[in-house]
Amino acid sequence: MKFNIFRSGITACILSLIASLAMSCASSPLFEKEPSSKTFSQLAWIHPDSPDPFARAIWNVKMNTPLVKKYIEPDASDSSAFSSAAAIIVKGNCIIDGNEYPVIYDLTNTSRTDNNHYRIRFSIRNITNNSLYYDEFLWQPAEDRAGILLSFDDDYLYAWRQNFYMLDYFGAKVTYFIQGSFEPGVKATPGIQLSENIGIENFCTQALRRGHDLGFHTINHYDLTKVSIETLNSETIEAANDFLQAGIPFSSFAFPFGFSNPSIRETLAPVFTTTRGYGVNIRFYNTETIGRGYVISKAIDNIIYRDDYKYEYTILMTLLTAKFLGDYIVPLTSHDISDNADWGIKPGRLEFLLDTANNLKLNFYTYRNITVFY
Repeated sequence: MKFNIFRSGITACILSLIASLAMSCASSPLFEKEPSSKTFSQLAWIHPDSPDPFARAIWNVKMNTPLVKKYIEPDASDSSAFSSAAAIIVKGNCIIDGNEYPVIYDLTNTSRTDNNHYRIRFSIRNITNNSLYYDEFLWQPAEDRAGILLSFDDDYLYAWRQNFYMLDYFGAKVTYFIQGSFEPGVKATPGIQLSENIGIENFCTQALRRGHDLGFHTINHYDLTKVSIETLNSETIEAANDFLQAGIPFSSFAFPFGFSNPSIRETLAPVFTTTRGYGVNIRFYNTETIGRGYVISKAIDNIIYRDDYKYEYTILMTLLTAKFLGDYIVPLTSHDISDNADWGIKPGRLEFLLDTANNLKLNFYTYRNITVFY
């Protein structure tokens, strides 16, 4: 199966990518001093019962215990979010005997071992003398609630269906935000392959049968901040109701161009549990912020990333951060699935994303089931 070949290639690509990142970022201002060889040794004074509280703090960081509270700057709820993956700073606090020891994690220089462990570098400050201690530890992703919220917009039904099997292979579930009016068609029959001339109803039936989710994206893709209230209703609530009457439910709504305002979101809230915006910045959502009913998803289209290296770096650092923090979801959005589309994602890039998510043991959430997260 072709995905076996691509998967091994992707894994090698990840290792090569991280190695090159380590060399290019060794002079990071957060880590001006390279760890000396003795900081990597098992120093006797670093153990959980040490009389030195700083030694106990180091031990908790190296063991990655819950006593170290991780967070990112700016805060996850900050509307400005992160303009690039390089802007994400992961920090931590370890409180021992009433003393707070601040930690900075250097995820940019993370490397992955053959057995799917990740070598994480960090620095921790001794507040008694203001000195910094540098070290590293091996971290292995475990099953938890961290995940990605992947969606596709518009009406690329044929391309989406062509890639159902890729999603199946990686165990990925996604949300398709459907653009267009309801058009009755031949009902999809379990076990029977539909013709290539797929309609909206056929696609929606197939997607739901495979466990994916459906959202709505208007009929005509108007900027809803510039239309009358009558057009707003006809393009959203009324149009979605036609699908519902045919047994096709929508869990959520994606604004064309990502444009909305509080009044529009309030109008749609009784019909759609979640509404979704769209932008180029990276945003992480936790249990509190994901339940507020409005999510802004990061664009991962080809037009945003002309360079494969920049795309892979962004995906790797974004997903690694979400997983390392342990209790965060990152929303990602594209459109077509094509090597040539500006507003779409290359199939190879989609495979890279799905494979990286699997290696990190991230969950695939849809807009319908994110309620289980909060």
